[in-house]
Amino acid sequence: MIVKIEGPIATFAKWKAMVHSNSEKIKKYGMTFLYAGTEKDNDSKITTIIRFDTMDGLKAFKADEELHKERAAAGVVLEKSVTTPMGEDLLEQYKG
Repeated sequence: MIVKIEGPIATFAKWKAMVHSNSEKIKKYGMTFLYAGTEKDNDSKITTIIRFDTMDGLKAFKADEELHKERAAAGVVLEKSVTTPMGEDLLEQYKG
């Protein structure tokens, strides 16, 4: 399952450091970041595209209160973040 998560953050550097410090949870939940970055002219709005190996991994990520606290401490505005499930029919890393 692929999801897109968008929302405001304090800085990309703080967010990225939080992600790196949670690498074990990322592995545990079967997460692969296909893309993570901010808008060119707005360093405080992030878009991530994440592949979860299983629906259970996605559910565990969403239920992890400790991780939510860490994300908030890193500047993620959780109440304004939007998670969107993406369709399964897709092109990925296509170079034509």
